Amino acid sequence: MYTKPSLLPITQSIQDVKASLPPKLQAPFMTALRAFTLSWSLSTLPGVVSVLVKFCLALLQHKPNKISLVRRLLFNQLPKLLKNSIYQNGFPWLVTGAIGSHRFVRYLLEQWSLSLRHYQLLGDQVKKGNSNSNSNSNKNDTQSEASNGGGDGDSGNKRLTLFVSVVATMYLVKRLFPTSRTSELTSFTLFRAMDVYAHRAYLSPLVARLVPAWTLKYGSVIAFTLFCTEIMFSWFYVPSRLPRGYALWITKVAQMDERLILFLRAVRNGTFVYGKDTGVDDLLCNYCVDIGMPFESGLSTRGRVPCRLVHNGQPWGCEVNALTQFVKVVTKVFLLYFTVHLTPSLLFKRNKLIQNPLSSALHILGASARSSTFLATYTSSIWYAVCLTRTRIGHQLLGLDQTRLDTLGPFIGSAICGLSLIIESPHRRGEMALYVAPRALFSFMERLVNPWYYHGRWWEPKVAEAFEALVFAASTTTVLTAMYTDKDMVRSSVRGILGWIMKYELEQEKAGK
Repeated sequence: MYTKPSLLPITQSIQDVKASLPPKLQAPFMTALRAFTLSWSLSTLPGVVSVLVKFCLALLQHKPNKISLVRRLLFNQLPKLLKNSIYQNGFPWLVTGAIGSHRFVRYLLEQWSLSLRHYQLLGDQVKKGNSNSNSNSNKNDTQSEASNGGGDGDSGNKRLTLFVSVVATMYLVKRLFPTSRTSELTSFTLFRAMDVYAHRAYLSPLVARLVPAWTLKYGSVIAFTLFCTEIMFSWFYVPSRLPRGYALWITKVAQMDERLILFLRAVRNGTFVYGKDTGVDDLLCNYCVDIGMPFESGLSTRGRVPCRLVHNGQPWGCEVNALTQFVKVVTKVFLLYFTVHLTPSLLFKRNKLIQNPLSSALHILGASARSSTFLATYTSSIWYAVCLTRTRIGHQLLGLDQTRLDTLGPFIGSAICGLSLIIESPHRRGEMALYVAPRALFSFMERLVNPWYYHGRWWEPKVAEAFEALVFAASTTTVLTAMYTDKDMVRSSVRGILGWIMKYELEQEKAGK
């Protein structure tokens, strides 16, 4: 006789809690649970994996303090990490509240409204001297109205409840987790909301008549180019405007010696002047020795710095250097992009991968090669633009002032590197534009706000916090409303994640239509 397998204890506990809730709150409960689980995993599992890797390495090492190291990792660092992930990490609470709290708030408001209505009816019946049976009848009518969903209100009230609940969530997270950074999630949500409006504009007949077709087709490339201009120019000259981790990642991919970057900054701010000894010659002279060039090649008093120095000592010209950089990046990032394109197939398209292994493998390899080519073109175009501006055109053809060329080159490289996105597929273009958009906004806001904002005035942090809360709430409301009403307006990557989180709610909404 077949017996249904028993559920795991934690699964059974979840089912018990869900069953104990009113029917209207069962789907929102699962949404909140899934939102917390996913966001907690994203913010915590990398640290857990890091501790476990250190633990495995400690077991393999032959050191006298191996046991104490293992004990510290397992019984000190790991428990502390897990504890902090709940009590000091505001990210999962913010995500959970933003996605899952509005249904609970709406339910409480409905119950409060029904209670007020019931007591009002009771008061009217007492004044009129009606019997208790009539009063009970009215009470049953009120409860029947609640069960039929009469308290849901119109879509405007739903959006307002959603907006207010997100604002309240941001306020509470800021108070309970003051060290948690929320700006990156706010920027991410803002651009995802803008993407919803972009999808609507793309499908609008009015926009199709007024806007040239090529701008709609290549809008992601145009946006990506503008964003990258801001990001890369900031990386060259004011990297503090960028998120620290992102700036370090760019430095790693660019494979550019820090002294060369410091030289470009010194030229721009006037501390390195051609033809004058300003006391910073050791900056480039030591670099010249390290790459096999004469010490004197880095002296500012000798005039123009040769392009060979920009090429890391490679003597075969600007074009060969650009090609070398291209090959380096392709070989370095191909495996990374192969993993990026393989993972979705393993997680979400396993049946297709099993049924058509050859075509799936060719598709993954092609996508990986295309993405690797994009990043290699992105990087090498910056290198070649610098050389083309400061040497081939600016110096050899036009004979322009070298100080100006050494600043103009990085700017032109920053401006044209984004055009390499045209190599990617249309779907990936949009995703890449949305990926860099928050970083560009971060840099732009640092450029725009810094001159007048940080002056210690009492109202500055309050205004900034209120503005962030309003932006986050408006953006979240836009994206979630689109998921409820027309989820095709949400880009597939976000739609897939939110679709999994909100699975039970979306099914409930669909069944109620």
